[in-house]
Amino acid sequence: MRTLFSALAIGTSLLTSTAASEPVIFHTARFPDHTVVSLSLVGNRAAASIEYDYDVYISLSQTSAEGEPAYSDPSKHKASVRCNAPAAVAVRGVNYPIPTSNDGGTDWKDDLWRTVCTAPMS
Repeated sequence: MRTLFSALAIGTSLLTSTAASEPVIFHTARFPDHTVVSLSLVGNRAAASIEYDYDVYISLSQTSAEGEPAYSDPSKHKASVRCNAPAAVAVRGVNYPIPTSNDGGTDWKDDLWRTVCTAPMS
């Protein structure tokens, strides 16, 4: 019961803070030409499907080699996130399993899952 309460509190906090504040950058990729591409969580809600916990919305932005904003994607890209086993992120109908151990994956879907499903560490 305590785990369920903690998960609900975290989820409610995430839903509230994401909706009311600036986008949350959850993944950054740096390229050899010094271009930086960031993926941000720009919104979320309870999932429409019972198979997932959250439907989230992602935006992409790019910074030039000089550190200036170069591109900001005006679209919001939807993904669905399941926090409990089997952990997963679904994009366009494709379900991607997420390794939840500390030595887990390192791509944007793993980072998205960790941002949405794990409690922040202080």
